[in-house]
This record gives sequence, structure tokens and C-alpha cells, in this order.
Amino acid sequence: MMKLGCNTVLFGMADLAIALQHIAWAGYAGAELAALPGMADHIDPERDAERARDIVIHADELGIDLVAIEAGGNPERQQRCFDLARGLGIPTVCVGSGGKPDDPSSWREAIQRLRGMAKAAEIAGVTLAVKPHVGAAIYSTETALRAIQEIDSPEIGINWDPSHLYRNNEDLVASAQQLAPYIRHVHIRDCLSRERHVGPPETQIPGRGSIDLAAILQALHAGGYDGYLDLEVIGAKNYELARAMGIAAESRGYLQRCLQAL
Repeated sequence: MMKLGCNTVLFGMADLAIALQHIAWAGYAGAELAALPGMADHIDPERDAERARDIVIHADELGIDLVAIEAGGNPERQQRCFDLARGLGIPTVCVGSGGKPDDPSSWREAIQRLRGMAKAAEIAGVTLAVKPHVGAAIYSTETALRAIQEIDSPEIGINWDPSHLYRNNEDLVASAQQLAPYIRHVHIRDCLSRERHVGPPETQIPGRGSIDLAAILQALHAGGYDGYLDLEVIGAKNYELARAMGIAAESRGYLQRCLQAL
């Protein structure tokens, strides 16, 4: 059965220890660590290699799993997150493809970069999960399938985020069905409309927007996905901690009810 996690990017106003504490208090079973410069740099491959054991002990004391790293920044920094993930016992590193949509040159560069990263992931023994992202070279179900085929690595998979595919005007149930064999991780949030730009944090709370999350969770379940659903709400870095906690708690309550209905 799928479990609920929370990306620490929601708590970008706090340090990692505080973020993990609030994720645990909100009732999540797992945490995804944000390595996102400028948004939530909770984990850094240079700074945190020596304190990996302390991070693992803290998470264990809180009773939460460390389930993924979301790695931003340049490709070299992202790649260094593989060894950090191994040291933390984290199975998955999530990245975007970068690049531009429907641009052959940008596509070739993105695939070459991801192919190299997949090789590094194989060496580190972790899975590289690429998100189809609005405005990037890999942005749709079709481009995600094409990328998986061209990269051709046992450690490449998809970080499936329905909010991006929704804004690409896709049928989300059909997307989940088509990508089911390759989905290694899931980011979850809502959005009010299919407009390109995601709205403020409150509009991303599951159940407040236009996405039929119950239907897509049913599709993921039917496709055999039994990993984590990680809440990824962005834009709250300047919020008070209590306000971010309210978002985490409301989101968890709604998603837990959806899972219970399965």
C-alpha cells in the first residue's frame, strides 16, 4: 500500500531538524529531503556527508523514513547527491531534465546529461527518478516514455507529478497507466487550473484544487505502485512555520482519506 511522505521544501523557512520534526508531528510516514538552492537547501552533498549518520538517527528517533532526495542545482551537484543518498540509506534521487520543450538540440543535451547521471546512479546503487516538468525537455507522458527508452538504464525511472501533467492538458489516469512500469516516485499536490504557473501554496493543498486526486491514486494503485506519495508544496519559504504546518496537516488528512478509500 502507498504511504505518505512530505518534501521538506514546504518547510524552507526552517532547518532540516525542525522540518523533519514538523513532518513527523503532521503524521507523515516519510520525508523527502530538499537539496534545492534558493528554495530549501536542507541537504548538501558537500556539507552533509559527514553528518549523514546524525541525520539518519534523528529521522529514526522521529519514526519517519528518509525516502528520497530532490536534487536541484547544476548536474555535478545533483550527481554528488547520489553518494549522499547512499550514505543516508535513501533509495531515490529526484531530478528534472532541464532543457526546453520540443527543441531537438535541447533534447539531445538533456538525454546525454541524464544518461551520464544514470550511470553514476548505477554505481552508487540508487535510482534516478526524472520528473516530467512544465517547460522542460521532458514535460509529458510521451517525452517521459521516449526518455526512458533512449537512456536505457536499470536505474532510471519516473518521478510522476500529476500537477505538471495536468498543466500540460493530459489525461492523468491515462498517464498513470502508461507510465506505470517506470514510476519510481510520486510528487503530489493540487492546482486550481491548467494554467502554466502553479498557484500559491494554499492552492496546492490536495483537495482544494481541480485535480481528481482520488481517481489518480486509484490508477496508481491499479498499476501496482506501492511507494511513497510525497507532498511537494512550493512557495512557502517566507511563511511562518505554523502556516506551513497547517498546509502539511490538512494535506495529510485529505490524502490519508483517499488512501483509506482504496
